[in-house]
Amino acid sequence: MAFPEIDSLLRLTELTRANLPALTEQIDEFAQRTSETEPRHYAGYRQIPLPRFRPRWWPSLDRVLRTRRWQQELSTRPLQLGELGRLLQLSHGVCAPGGRGPTPSAGGLNGLELYVVSGWTREPATNTESLLTRHAPCPQGVFHYDREGHSLAQLSLVADEALWRELVPSSRMLSGGRVLWIVVGDVTRVKAKYGVRAERFLLLEAGHLMQNLCLVSTSLGLVTIPLGGFLEGEIARELQLLGTDRVLYCGVCGSQP
Repeated sequence: MAFPEIDSLLRLTELTRANLPALTEQIDEFAQRTSETEPRHYAGYRQIPLPRFRPRWWPSLDRVLRTRRWQQELSTRPLQLGELGRLLQLSHGVCAPGGRGPTPSAGGLNGLELYVVSGWTREPATNTESLLTRHAPCPQGVFHYDREGHSLAQLSLVADEALWRELVPSSRMLSGGRVLWIVVGDVTRVKAKYGVRAERFLLLEAGHLMQNLCLVSTSLGLVTIPLGGFLEGEIARELQLLGTDRVLYCGVCGSQP
């Protein structure tokens, strides 16, 4: 089956000797302006602070790379808040000035945002201070990860399993799991510098971030499974994203069965 629209997208963003001068000029002009590199923040929403951790020396990266594997069955054990905090901090947290973190970013623009669907349940989350302890189970609901504040902005108290399984059809290949990752790209931020190549770069960055999530999950005894089949437009509407945002990648995380 042919998909000419995919070929058109790739052709549209291809770098050639003909369009290189115009792109170079746009990049040079962008360098003369003040650019936005700070991570997105949901002001006014309940913020759940996440525990912070020092880097560990074990397990080694070599061991993690050799043991990361796809699994069809995941445990339904809730992740601890400490596990989620370490995972997000090491995968996507801010660790340098200008909003920079462990995920490579085109031009240092930090155009990726990470949304977290936790719980996969129709039951509402409980509003208790015990949620703030390191060993407590992760709160249920839909969240945005505030990279700079290392906290979760609670966008919804409910994570409806039936709804999210429908929005991410490829998740039906799996059983179990407690967290759904949704990687979103801010096209406007990157397009200001790179023009039509912005979405191409954001797709590359999304792959870097998902790899971070996979590797850090493995190092913690967890599993992240990347998924390619999801309804981008419907997820964007469910999260009430900006019209210039793009849903780029999804993944399911859980503990070993």
